[in-house]
Formats: sequence, C-alpha cells, structure tokens
Amino acid sequence: MPNLRNKDVSNEDLEIIFNQIEKLEKSFVTEAGIYLKIGSAEKQGALLSLDLFVSAIVNRSIALMRGFLLLAKNDNYLSAVPIIRMQLDNCLRFYASTLVGNLDEFFLKYLKGEHISNILDIKQKKMTDTYLSKELDKIIPGVRELYQNSSAYIHLSNIHSFAHTEIVKDKERAIGFKIGYFDYYSIDKKVDFAFNMYKSSEILLHLVRSWTQEKGNILKIK
Repeated sequence: MPNLRNKDVSNEDLEIIFNQIEKLEKSFVTEAGIYLKIGSAEKQGALLSLDLFVSAIVNRSIALMRGFLLLAKNDNYLSAVPIIRMQLDNCLRFYASTLVGNLDEFFLKYLKGEHISNILDIKQKKMTDTYLSKELDKIIPGVRELYQNSSAYIHLSNIHSFAHTEIVKDKERAIGFKIGYFDYYSIDKKVDFAFNMYKSSEILLHLVRSWTQEKGNILKIK
C-alpha cells in the first residue's frame, strides 16, 4: 500500500469507502449481464468459453468484497487485509487471458487445472504473478506496488509482529505486546486498507468491461 497516506481521516471516511465497495457489487452484476447477452438471439446469449472464465472471476470478486467488508466492519483487519491480495490475484488471472493468442486453448488449460503461471503468453513468457503484475502495471500504474505490499500480509512477516507490539520504555528496552482479539490499527490505516480493496476491485471491474468490448469485437468478426 502507498507509503504516504492521508492521516486526517475519520470513521465517516471509512464508511464512505465501505459503501463504494458495496456499490461495486452491483456494477459487477450489471456488467456480467451485459457481456452474457452480447450476440444473443432472442436474448438467449451467445456463450463463449471466456464468458465462463470471466464469470468465475466475477463471482469470486463479489465473495471477496463481501468477506472483506464483513471482517473489516468487525475490526478483524489481520484477516481482512490478505483479501486485497486475493482480489489482485483476480486481476492478474484475468489479465493473463488478454495476453494469449488462443482464448479457447487458454480456457481449456485452466479448466484442466493447469497453473496459469505455467502457461505461455504470445511472447512465449511464463505468466507468473511477478510477470503479470509488471505487465499490468504498464497499463495501470500502481498495480505492481500494490501487489508487492499486499503480498506481505499473506505470509507471516514482521508486519504481523509490529501489529501487536509496542515499545513501552525505550531506554530500558521494554516491549509490550497483546495476545487475543484486539483492534490493532489506527483509523488512517483502516481507511488505507479499505481504499486499496476498493481500488483493486475497481481495477478488476475495468478489466471485466474490457472483455465486454472484446467479446463484441469477436462476434462482429465472426
């Protein structure tokens, strides 16, 4: 997450971002309805293989947004923050589908359980998370930094130790720590977390909308 953040925030600001995340759910559902109807005959829809892939991502994204809100509103940010990285995972997996030459072949490999990190893009590069985050950052600046920073919350790291410890007496080297269920984070940090969840979800919505456009182009060609 960004190193510099606005510390002049309140619980009202946090609630505003929560509401924005909730509104994104409706936007995802609306967009899914649009791309599924493209090319429809009597509104039955012309279903392409990638519609199934994108729909799986949309469903997962909605579940993750709801999970984040549930945990964050309960002040369980140690559990909520890793979900930001999971939402970015959705973005990277989706973006991988835009880098291949054959969408149907890509979907079949995915459906068979092949890891996307082992699939080659049109440049014959393995689509690892690191590679995808760097490539997507060229289009949407900031993705790479958000990916790196949010990854620190997935695995046990010094971040988790800092969350529950504090220096009581510096000269005497006394350290205090808490064990149990506590609200560790300041309001500005909570706002930062929520904003990054919102931005990750917004990036994904942008990518989903790109599929709506691409599907229209594909069917026009056919």
